[in-house]
Amino acid sequence: MSTIAPRIKRRMTVADVLIKYRTVVILLILVGTFTILQSVFINPANLLNMLKRMSFVAISAFGMTFVITLGGLDLSVGGTAAIVGVALALMLGAGIPLLVALLLCLLIAAALGAINGVIIVKGRIEPFLVTLATMNIFRGIALMATGGRPVPIVSEALINFFGNGFLFGVIPIPVLITAVFFVVSWFLYKKTKFGFYTRAIGGNLEAARVAGIGIQSVKFLTYVINGVFAFFAGLILSALMGSGIPSIASDLPLDAISAVILGGTAIAGGFGNILGTLGGALIMSTLNSGMSILGAQYPVQIFVKGVVIIFAVLLDNVVRPRN
Repeated sequence: MSTIAPRIKRRMTVADVLIKYRTVVILLILVGTFTILQSVFINPANLLNMLKRMSFVAISAFGMTFVITLGGLDLSVGGTAAIVGVALALMLGAGIPLLVALLLCLLIAAALGAINGVIIVKGRIEPFLVTLATMNIFRGIALMATGGRPVPIVSEALINFFGNGFLFGVIPIPVLITAVFFVVSWFLYKKTKFGFYTRAIGGNLEAARVAGIGIQSVKFLTYVINGVFAFFAGLILSALMGSGIPSIASDLPLDAISAVILGGTAIAGGFGNILGTLGGALIMSTLNSGMSILGAQYPVQIFVKGVVIIFAVLLDNVVRPRN
């Protein structure tokens, strides 16, 4: 007669808590540090502005969560966002109605994502190499279309809604859009077959193939969705700037990737965390806002971001074997 030994539940240590809630811990440390160094940081107006400036990074990071969970990467989202802003400004300047221009730009962004997907899937080329190339191609298109000069957005309605609009005069519209994308992303990731297939492919490609998952279709769709997310990121960013700027969003890919990794998504794929990604985006926004308030120049800011990326990858390597 066999007996089953009772499972002993190990109590969580301080190290376990720090690892499990590392995103929250890092965020609290940063907020506390910047508040001590400059008390204006905790001012509600600054916090709301920080959330508004975080919106396009968070939206792009939500899409990037699917890509990285899949085992991929997309460095071209900044170029896609630039093309969206430039194309929208040019279309509106040419007299194309706002809704038509928005729809056309959405289709363009989805097509750019599809280009990445086709080359990666059919060409069987590493996503890093493909999106490194398309990052430059997309950016080059934006620069050639404008001669390297910003193009003003002539629609005050678009700027006021997607950039400077408020709900009840308090909550910035970009923050509300981010909340909507968070809910949609969480549902897609946790409650749909697409989310399950994404995790399965990233976790074990051969097992996913044996299980009959359409690997090529899922990969292609993931990059198309990421292009759509980049459209909304570019739309908000252009509205905030009031113009289509071909050189805009150059930091967006690294900010989004950093947010995803800091949020707990495995850089090797197979595991992701949409809520963690939101926390990671808050960390990146806190860094940007805090360093700006302290008067740090742009070279210092990009230096710190580089350190954060290395820290995020090292943290992932340390944590992942324990999970």
